[in-house]
Parts: sequence; C-alpha cells; structure tokens
Amino acid sequence: MIGTPLPEGMKQWEAIAAKIEAMPGEKKAEEKLAIDKNFKPAPWKEAWSRGIADLLVVHKDSAVVLDYKTGKRKPSEQLSLYAAFTFANYPEVVRVSTGFVWLKEKKVDRKTFERHETPVIWGELLPRVSKLTSAYERDSWPARPSGLCKGWCPVTNCPHYKTK
Repeated sequence: MIGTPLPEGMKQWEAIAAKIEAMPGEKKAEEKLAIDKNFKPAPWKEAWSRGIADLLVVHKDSAVVLDYKTGKRKPSEQLSLYAAFTFANYPEVVRVSTGFVWLKEKKVDRKTFERHETPVIWGELLPRVSKLTSAYERDSWPARPSGLCKGWCPVTNCPHYKTK
C-alpha cells in the first residue's frame, strides 16, 4: 500500500521505497513479460522466451525495470533481456531504464536502452540461445562448477556437487 511504512526488518530500504513511490507512471510488481519466436508479445504459456520483472514502471514513452538482488554483484544479460521484453510488450515505450537494486549494499547498477537498440540487444543474446538450443537438442549438458554446486543444484550425482 502506497505510503505505508515498511515492516520491521525492512526499514533499511525505506529510502529506496520512497524513490520508487515518487516515480511517475503505472507501477507493476512481478510483471510477466513474454514473447514468441518473432519477438512479439505472447501468452505466458505459449512463449518462446519470458521473464518476470520485479518492478516495471511505465510512464508515457518510457519505462523503468528494476530487479532486486540479495546476493553478490555479478554481470548479467538480464537487464538487456528485460529491456527487449519491455519494448516488445509496450510499443509506446522508446526508452527503458533498467537497474539491479543490490539490497545488501543499497546500490543500484543502471543501464538505459533505446528502442532502436533492440536488434543489438538480440544480436548479443541470440548466440547464447543457439548454444542452449544445441545442448537441448543433443541432450548434452557438460558439468561445470558454479555457486549452485554447494547444495543448491538438484543434480546430486555431478562431480562438482557438494552438500550445504
């Protein structure tokens, strides 16, 4: 509810919440964004690609997409992907300002995208999609270590798996 103080244990984020509350535009939490293989809006269950924006704010011809993070800062294509989703689903939007909100550090990593950059965004993302498609078609998923190996990954017979 707008104007309601945050509950105990979350007071440290009051300043961030106040900035979000002050943003003009329609605020949508947990906004589902989906597209088909032609990069057009699609129903969630029929989508070729989809994601859920933690917060989407649309105001006239611009939008803000925020994703809240609790872990360590690391690079990701997620912001560019969500910008592309926003352009596809909101044809009036010509500029998308994105940000990871790092809750522990109370910092925001920002990146702004313009609609004309959409082909560049997909040009950067599609090679990864091709690799994943190939792996899926061959059912070939080579084991490689990551932060999920420490008890989070469901593949417990992997040589990199360790219990929590």
